[in-house]
Amino acid sequence: MTETASQHETTRVQLIRSARRLFAAHGYAGASIAAISQELGLTKQALLHHFGSKDRLYALAVEQTAREILQILFDAMEEGRPPEDQLEAFFAALLSHLDEDATPVQLLTRELMDQALKPQDQAGSSLDDVMQSLVATVQATEKWQDTGVQAALALVVQLLGAATLNFTAKGTLQRVFGRTTCQGAGGQFSEIFADVVSRTLRE
Repeated sequence: MTETASQHETTRVQLIRSARRLFAAHGYAGASIAAISQELGLTKQALLHHFGSKDRLYALAVEQTAREILQILFDAMEEGRPPEDQLEAFFAALLSHLDEDATPVQLLTRELMDQALKPQDQAGSSLDDVMQSLVATVQATEKWQDTGVQAALALVVQLLGAATLNFTAKGTLQRVFGRTTCQGAGGQFSEIFADVVSRTLRE
């Protein structure tokens, strides 16, 4: 890849990441082309030239998000490490990642709930890979290996929900309980959640 092509790709990734913040905050329907263009510092014509359509930009934002989460899972899958340890490492790393930037999980949560992407756009996407890989890893654990896909999926949804609610609802929680209380609770959240993950996978 030439330096110019590399710079273009870096700019493209940055543009998608910036658009992702708007989609995460307002959802697919709430983030207009005009607002996205203004956020990115582009004209609407330039935005459409870069990405073709709002649908395509949104699909790329979801794909970028899912790849990041999938990479966290792959990093946790050290060779020879039991699946229980892999999942514990994944959720610990996910919390650390979200503590720095909650935008990815906000967008992922919106997409799982809103299903803004058309089915044909979702086919074979990293979003599918994230869910399927987590379910497969749960099924590989000693406790859950004979419980079936349905039970493993239910567990993955529960753990992802528990892991992400603290970050997706941070603004509301701070409004209700205050910033100081929420910061203190956040410090304990990781310990409590780690214990929940361990007990759920092993006991």
